[in-house]
Amino acid sequence: MAKNKKKGASSGYVFAAILVAIIYVLDTILVWNIYSNNMDLNNMTSTANRAINSINGELQKVSTNSVGLAANLYDNPLEIVADTERIYANIEANEKLFESLDLPESVMTRYNYAKSMIATFRTRLESLGTNQLESGDEATMTETLKQDLYPLQITAAQMLTATISIVNAETQKLLRRNAMRAYILMGLMALIAILSELAIWLFARRAKKARAELEERELRLAEVDAKLKNTRQKASDLAVTNVLTGMKNRYALDNDISERLESGRFQIAVFDMDNFRSINDTYGYDFGDEYLAAVAEKLKEEFGDVAEIYNITGNEFCFVFNKNISESQASGIAQNIQRVMSSPYEVLNLNVQLPCSGAVYHYLPGDCLNVNSLLVKLDTAMRNAKMNGGNMINNVMNM
Repeated sequence: MAKNKKKGASSGYVFAAILVAIIYVLDTILVWNIYSNNMDLNNMTSTANRAINSINGELQKVSTNSVGLAANLYDNPLEIVADTERIYANIEANEKLFESLDLPESVMTRYNYAKSMIATFRTRLESLGTNQLESGDEATMTETLKQDLYPLQITAAQMLTATISIVNAETQKLLRRNAMRAYILMGLMALIAILSELAIWLFARRAKKARAELEERELRLAEVDAKLKNTRQKASDLAVTNVLTGMKNRYALDNDISERLESGRFQIAVFDMDNFRSINDTYGYDFGDEYLAAVAEKLKEEFGDVAEIYNITGNEFCFVFNKNISESQASGIAQNIQRVMSSPYEVLNLNVQLPCSGAVYHYLPGDCLNVNSLLVKLDTAMRNAKMNGGNMINNVMNM
């Protein structure tokens, strides 16, 4: 369950990260779209204004040339006529440029009216013909300029100026619309950002709670594991410990010295109190247990620093002497062990004293195949001591 919660918290963070990334990408795309639209709109407006201004300027040049011709200011009128044709070519080029733009219908209506004025102006100007220019009919040309051409040029210029105004007005309208879209977009992005932060906060809170639950669960598992290890250790200890005396038992002895039998050299002894059954028969088993516990405590106190002591059966104790204990030292210590075990003990307000017998073995490498055969030798020597009256120590003879 904790694993699933941890996975859910991680998924929440991933989802929040993806959401933020998507918001960032969408925001970038939309902002770029608005920016691009504004740039395109400004470019279109600039191109339209440039085209209209060019048309208007070229039309004024035609008008100026016409006035000059009427006033007979030019030495070569035909050259002015040719220049006028070039000017009209520029006007047509700018008209095509303007018409290629995707402009609103209101702009195109005013522009088409201005274009028709320009076309009428050109037609009327061309109707004068080159013959009139060569004959120098100034009166006719002047009258035509005043009554027809000049008003047409002024009207076309006004229409072109009005077209620019409409283009600018439409541009401002579109810019305001884009600005409104930008404000709405920013508002939506702000709202989404807030919701994203809220989602991340909720995910973080959930993840924190999941982590706390996981840590608590891990703590409980650690406690259970510690208790289990402690229980296992106690069980292991019980398997190699005599419950009554707290000393290592027969199984512990087997574990401790089995590997030493093949190549080791050490001193070992066993002791058993003589006629211990009489204590149990006379005072009961509880009294006998108390007696053994008292003897075991005294043995650990007196000899725990020179030997590893084992309570291998009811009242039988085994001593594996330290490596630095020699054969003669082991014999001397064995005498002290017999003295301590044969001393009187006060148990449940009664003084009890039993003699004991033992056996000491100076073990040489390879003497025994296993611990069982080793103990058989020791127990045999100890039983022989008991059969000979007890209260004595025999030595096991090396074979």
